[in-house]
Amino acid sequence: MAPPIRGLGIRLLIIAAGLVGTIAPTSHAEDPPDGTGDAANGAGLYKRYCRGCHGVDGQGDGLVFMPHVNNLTKKGYIDQLPDRYLRHVILNGGESVGKSAYMPSFAGTLSDQQIADVIAHVRSLPTY
Repeated sequence: MAPPIRGLGIRLLIIAAGLVGTIAPTSHAEDPPDGTGDAANGAGLYKRYCRGCHGVDGQGDGLVFMPHVNNLTKKGYIDQLPDRYLRHVILNGGESVGKSAYMPSFAGTLSDQQIADVIAHVRSLPTY
């Protein structure tokens, strides 16, 4: 028979686990439908979280990051990537898809809607 403290610890762990789901900004359980983002809202988020590395216009010319990062506006590149893929990279970081580990995960930072907004903004940038 387990000591009462151990049983209490397990119960507290279960309660705490339940609270984490309610405190976390989002569970990221399901992909939102493609094209549901607000590009105008995404512009501000992009400016805050992305432009330092990806550059003001997404061309990979951010001044605060080395090594050089991909150009998000390259024709035949970004337009071929589905929103689901971009969402995965934003949520899990570059290393999750075999890209640079310097691309961080934003799972604890951005909500599902904010990620959709960033994707909509990136999609609104002119391609070259």
